[in-house]
Amino acid sequence: MVTNIGHWYRDRKGTSNGIPVLHVVANLERDASWQAQTDTFLRARGVSICGNDYTTTNVNLVRNLFAPPTPSNPNPRPVFAVINCVSNSPSHQQWQLLINHIEAGGGAKNYSANITAWRTIIDSVQAPPPAITDARLSSGMFEFTIPGQRGRTNRVEHSANLLDWVTLTNVFGTNGPISIREPDTGANSERFYRVVRP
Repeated sequence: MVTNIGHWYRDRKGTSNGIPVLHVVANLERDASWQAQTDTFLRARGVSICGNDYTTTNVNLVRNLFAPPTPSNPNPRPVFAVINCVSNSPSHQQWQLLINHIEAGGGAKNYSANITAWRTIIDSVQAPPPAITDARLSSGMFEFTIPGQRGRTNRVEHSANLLDWVTLTNVFGTNGPISIREPDTGANSERFYRVVRP
């Protein structure tokens, strides 16, 4: 079921905060006799990135990292782990473990409610503040780039004195870079610019 999280975020091109999500699946079965069944299950769901925890060199490496065995759960699996890899998020530390959900092995389970809760946790990671990059003159126009963010508005402002700011444009973002052009460069040669994400 965790594969559904990966597909859901790929369809959305990242989280609602514009943060990409990388989905990795590790097979926690030690017995190689289950390898073909597991690989068939993953292929049917379009999972192409797969780590195996059942090899002779990696036996239980992933499992023991996130879910060491206990007397009440000697062979924990599956394990659902989410790690924040965003280095400059204002809301979470890099490499912070956001989700570490452990189940006992065996049997079928509907993870729909868990997935809904996990999406909320993943969406709570905030994107870094927007910044102006790649400032340049192009065909007589001043041009620069700002980062887009799905579902959020970027307000580009300009000022002549760094005190009074006027809105140049509002851009409703998608997850990708956005080019901003100032056509009257000669008349506005001493302008300052900033981007605000309300």
